[in-house]
Amino acid sequence: MSRYSVKDKVAIVTGSSQGIGKAIAIALSAKGAKVVLNSRSLEPLQKTKTELKEMGYDVLAVQGDVSVYDDCERLVKETVDTFGQIDILINNAAISSEGSIEDTSPEVFEKMFKINLMGVINPTKAALSYIRKTKGSIVFTGSISGFMGLPNYSAYSSSKMALTSLVHALKLELVGTGVHVGLNYVGFTENEEQKTFITAEGKSEVVPVRKQFAKMSREKVAKHFVKGIERRKYKQTLTWLGKFIRVGLQYFPQIFEMAMTLAWKRIQKKRHGI
Repeated sequence: MSRYSVKDKVAIVTGSSQGIGKAIAIALSAKGAKVVLNSRSLEPLQKTKTELKEMGYDVLAVQGDVSVYDDCERLVKETVDTFGQIDILINNAAISSEGSIEDTSPEVFEKMFKINLMGVINPTKAALSYIRKTKGSIVFTGSISGFMGLPNYSAYSSSKMALTSLVHALKLELVGTGVHVGLNYVGFTENEEQKTFITAEGKSEVVPVRKQFAKMSREKVAKHFVKGIERRKYKQTLTWLGKFIRVGLQYFPQIFEMAMTLAWKRIQKKRHGI
């Protein structure tokens, strides 16, 4: 089977002003795609657009909040008005959070699902009719946190587990249409210094450096995304840790549940200074 070529294809990448999204935008551009950048924040979005333009890439930047459907319709309209079509949608925009179910405010749960779930449903619905015409790709940024419920990351992991179900439903609904649906389970990745997460109280804080974990570079993650599109892959699990967890949960679920219970006890001891 011949590979799908991204050359001259029009690709929207949500959450692409920095991090993995930016790396995906660069990787697609390097292969000849016309890329549409998207972010809620205008300044970093324009900065990234300038960087890619200086590299000689064909880029459009559209500011907007993917959790707002009207913004997604505008994103699609500006893309079609500029390039005439949509071939690829990368649903990458997301936020993370930390905190137990007991400690996490209802507003944080609502925010997680609004951005991590509605933030992929909205652009998908807005762009789907165009992607049907081109028999293109809709790809989602998942997380190894979506394999199981994680203590102290309940809001985030539950939103990512819900994403897995959503993507599976979409894949089944699009059987026979020629549209490719992909889900990439991303593991620990090198973060930019300004990357933030939401605390249980709803405050935004900088993600701490996790020196104890081997991390995949953003550029390598982006290469996996592009390769998944070219080979029309449904699911990819990135990093050795992600693959270990996936296989372990499949064959040794009780052992992994015990490990998660011990991890939660350590978190509680550290929190209460025991």
